[in-house]
This record gives sequence, C-alpha cells and structure tokens, in this order.
Amino acid sequence: MGGFKLKEGMKLILEKTVKAEETAAKVASGALDVFSTPMLIAFMENTAFNLAQKELEDGDTTVGISVNIKHLKANLVGDLLKCEALLTKIDGKKLFFNVKVTYNDEIVGDGEHIRYIVNEKKFIEKIRG
Repeated sequence: MGGFKLKEGMKLILEKTVKAEETAAKVASGALDVFSTPMLIAFMENTAFNLAQKELEDGDTTVGISVNIKHLKANLVGDLLKCEALLTKIDGKKLFFNVKVTYNDEIVGDGEHIRYIVNEKKFIEKIRG
C-alpha cells in the first residue's frame, strides 16, 4: 500500500449538472429546491476520491475522514458546476485536499477534505470483525 504515484500539487477538475434529486428538499436537508449542502460535499469528496484513486495500487482505495467546507452560493437544478480538488499534503496514508466548487467562475463552496488510504479487503474484513 503505497500511493507512491501521488504527489503534492496534483489536481483534478470534474463537472456536474445539478439534478432534481440533489436538492435540499429532496435529500431532507432543507425546504428549497436548490443544490443541497450534502450533495455539494459529496461532489467535493468524489472529486478528491477520483484524483487519488487513479494513482493507487490495485486493491487500495481511500475513505473520507474529514470535511470542513463552506457552502457560499445557492444553485438551481440544471446549473453546471465545476469542482477542483488539489492535493496539498501527503502524511503517510493521510491525504489532504483543498476543494472548491464554482458556477460561472463564482465560488459556490470551498474548504478542506482529508482522505485516508486503505486496502479495500482488509478494511471491510475489519468492519465485519
């Protein structure tokens, strides 16, 4: 389990269009039909996950262990969002990311996310006991 191909400074940008099932009203995090904070966080985590995953050895993956973000702007269904994940620090198996989501160059959300490298099989076996 190395992740030796991972290097600080790597980044990945993903795009997504806000879907009706991702609104605050639909995921029960609020009453409005706007992009929900849980879905914003999921988009950020997914971008960081994808950045790390393509560089890991077979059988390894990452799990999210910390999210510290601000949701700064509301978005409607159909809006096209971009998320940038930047790998800022590697501390053993711990990966630190800056994550930022934008809409038409306006910041929708930004913050920090930490993921941890694990072996998929061992991780699940440990949970099952």
